[in-house]
Amino acid sequence: MKNKTIIYFMVILFLGIGLIGAWGYKTLYYDEKQSTSENIDGFLKENNYMQNVSTKEIVMDTTTDEYFAKVTFKDEPNNEYEIYQTGSNHFKIVGYKDGVQITNKKEGKYIKR
Repeated sequence: MKNKTIIYFMVILFLGIGLIGAWGYKTLYYDEKQSTSENIDGFLKENNYMQNVSTKEIVMDTTTDEYFAKVTFKDEPNNEYEIYQTGSNHFKIVGYKDGVQITNKKEGKYIKR
């Protein structure tokens, strides 16, 4: 009888830990990633950039634990842009060509600081 009680307790304990872990993952990572993706999509649509997007990938910056988007546009396939949400409705776009940051607006027309 005592062994069954211990087994039931352990099963309930492990299920509880698993449920708390799944809830924590969803709350801390999944929801934040979805929210960032939706906000960046809204920014791209608002600025009429969405039709020019070739690829978009949501990535986590491990140094700041924040999500951002890596985007390439159809009309600038050699440039890669990183779009950061810096406020509730503010975005920063940084462009790179061959791994070097683009500072000239003529080389990267989507740069916005």
